[in-house]
Amino acid sequence: MKSIILCEGGTDLTLIQYFMEKANNWKYDRHIKILGLDQSKQLKNEENILIIGATGGCSEIPKFFSKTLKSNRNSAIDTEIFNNIIIVTDRDEVGTFEEVKEKISKELEANDISYQKEIENDKWINCSCLDGKKDLINFRVLLLVIPFEEKGALETFLLDAISKKDSYDKEIINKGNIFVDNIDKEKRYLNKRRYITKAKFDVYFSVRTSAEQFTERQNILRNINWEEYEEIQESFKKLKDLI
Repeated sequence: MKSIILCEGGTDLTLIQYFMEKANNWKYDRHIKILGLDQSKQLKNEENILIIGATGGCSEIPKFFSKTLKSNRNSAIDTEIFNNIIIVTDRDEVGTFEEVKEKISKELEANDISYQKEIENDKWINCSCLDGKKDLINFRVLLLVIPFEEKGALETFLLDAISKKDSYDKEIINKGNIFVDNIDKEKRYLNKRRYITKAKFDVYFSVRTSAEQFTERQNILRNINWEEYEEIQESFKKLKDLI
């Protein structure tokens, strides 16, 4: 089975990668160039393949979703087909879900994809279309628009987990959070909750691995009990369905 997760940026890609490795036993395989994505990595679990791709932002997700659908339509062999297409983004503004839902519906219709029911958040949608050989193929789409509460964000889960392990790092994280909460009084730059959460994450790692210590950063991420994140975001349990 072949699956693809489309997320917003590189940080999301990395955190989802480590979640899938630790919670669902996927193994990193290689970086991969596919669909023109900004960044993408391929993971494997026995014969199953998972590609996680960073689109470059929420506004770019529909474009790459369309490219993924076109890839399925143009496929000539079964191994080229994405059996599962997952979109992961967060609800940072009122109306975000309805906007994403509308755009996803438009892309499905524009690519002549048949689907059985109205798109709902956190529910698999069965889809079908003709492939490059004019054979009928079936695949699924899952839209995960995460209700954006700070405790539910991957970055916040990670910082909380680090804080529980080390009191010194906890103090750094707390001071960094206070700095971010107070630095942009006019909200010129940190004008969305998502930006604030990412800034807190980036401030900690700028201190902790300030010299681009890639191996050290990897070790920090790998040592987190990512399987516990499922208890915070129930939706992520559906990612077990990719095997």
